Amino acid sequence: MAKIDVSNIEGYAEMTAEEKLAALEGYEMPDPDYTGYVKKDLYDKTASDLSQKKKELAERMTEDERKAQAEQDKYNEMLQKYNELLRNQQILSTKNSYLALGYEESLAEATAQALVDGDMETVFANQRLHQDGIESRVRAGILSETPRPRGGNEGAPVMTKEDLRKMSDRDRFKFQQEHPEEYKQIYKGE
Repeated sequence: MAKIDVSNIEGYAEMTAEEKLAALEGYEMPDPDYTGYVKKDLYDKTASDLSQKKKELAERMTEDERKAQAEQDKYNEMLQKYNELLRNQQILSTKNSYLALGYEESLAEATAQALVDGDMETVFANQRLHQDGIESRVRAGILSETPRPRGGNEGAPVMTKEDLRKMSDRDRFKFQQEHPEEYKQIYKGE
């Protein structure tokens, strides 16, 4: 429902309640501007005429034209299904390529779909995520393989199990007495 614009009434804010009521009763609303709109009766007539023409066209179609139209509709449907299957096959093939590169499954799926759809911004963003994951795994691997420094004997050679086996029994016993923690660490797995 339209509201009355009281700013168009002169001195409305200073009026008493009775004066405001009288001013509102005497106020005439301007007719709305329907420029650019179609009148309902004209729209209804046009819709009715269009419906009638469609019926007439359908009645005029020969049996051959109906068959041709049905075949065309069937062809369009098959073409749409073919394009959908082709797209799915491209996504699957691309996903497998990304999996072979070491991508995790969900990231490979999203990246393959973005590549097939031509969304290169997402492809590059996902590639960055993949590379960040590789870097963190490499760093973790390097840290896990880095030998821990031995306390106290800086610069002393590191003893290995093979070195111990090459020693005489007397030297091995002496090493065990002098370095009990290191000896336990070497033979921890046995």
